[in-house]
Amino acid sequence: MDISEDDVWMRVFIQSLDGEARKWFKELTPRSIADIEALDDAFLKNWGDKKDLLYYHTELGNLKTENGELLSDFNNWFNCMYKNIPVEVKPTTTSAKLTYANAFDSDFCLLLRER
Repeated sequence: MDISEDDVWMRVFIQSLDGEARKWFKELTPRSIADIEALDDAFLKNWGDKKDLLYYHTELGNLKTENGELLSDFNNWFNCMYKNIPVEVKPTTTSAKLTYANAFDSDFCLLLRER
């Protein structure tokens, strides 16, 4: 889905929940989820597969910039994802920098790698 507004995206996501996940959401304290990052964190803590540590590397590696996306928004997403990777599987700083650079188009990626 090509949705850019976080509040709309959160509402669409909530409507996709079913069964126990929907019950979990309805039992949350009102206004306890401030933004999409908080929703992502809360959902993954309760419903994410914590045994599949490769998931974290895959998600970080699949993160790409969107057309028209603000660099600050992308940086927030990337840093949030990197911060949430468990210590035992967290990529090195150098690896994270290369992954970050690869999230951009090829010309910009090369410029970042040169720096």
